[in-house]
Amino acid sequence: MKKLLAATMSFLLCISCLTIVSCKKAEKPAEAPKPAEAPMAPVQAPEVKGPDEHFQKAHEFFLKKDFKAAASEIRDGAELMKQEAGKATTKTKEALEASADELEQLAKDVEKGAVTSDKKLKDAFARAEHALAEYHYLKASELWAKKETKETGHELKNAVQHLEQAARWSGHEMKKGTAKVLDSIRMVAGKLIEGAGWVPEEVGKGITAIGSEISKLGKKIGPKKK
Repeated sequence: MKKLLAATMSFLLCISCLTIVSCKKAEKPAEAPKPAEAPMAPVQAPEVKGPDEHFQKAHEFFLKKDFKAAASEIRDGAELMKQEAGKATTKTKEALEASADELEQLAKDVEKGAVTSDKKLKDAFARAEHALAEYHYLKASELWAKKETKETGHELKNAVQHLEQAARWSGHEMKKGTAKVLDSIRMVAGKLIEGAGWVPEEVGKGITAIGSEISKLGKKIGPKKK
């Protein structure tokens, strides 16, 4: 009888121990969820310089007599001209290629110290900017004929910008009337890009006007003298 009682007590004790252990496991707090990893920030593509930025740097280096650095910037500008020529139609392709060739030769002359005046740089840069202005103007005309309004706006804006830079490099100050015309074209370009507020008549007039201004400046700066 005593043995049976002892066995029963041992059994009950084991059951109690198991119950306590089970309760403790149940009471164990759940692990906190791991914080979500922050999404990777998108890799920003390096900003690409436009031809005029290279021309500006080239001019600065030339004035500091750092001819090697000036030549490098001119070559970079020439490379961008070649890239545009690769996308151009026959009408503007030749002007862009001719300008790129002129810049390549200029870079060689600058690097070996054969250029004594910055006027030679300014003249070459003016012709390059003028060729770009004409390219973007003709592109705007083509896109407008296809009713691609937003793209037309971007090309008009580029044409105005390059024309202004061409005038600045050439030393031909924009007359008040011309500046007003370019401002109105820039405004029309902005409306086209935004997609609201423009009317076909003003777009057509803007394209004609920028073409006329490009032609006027082209007669002043002329082609490279051989």
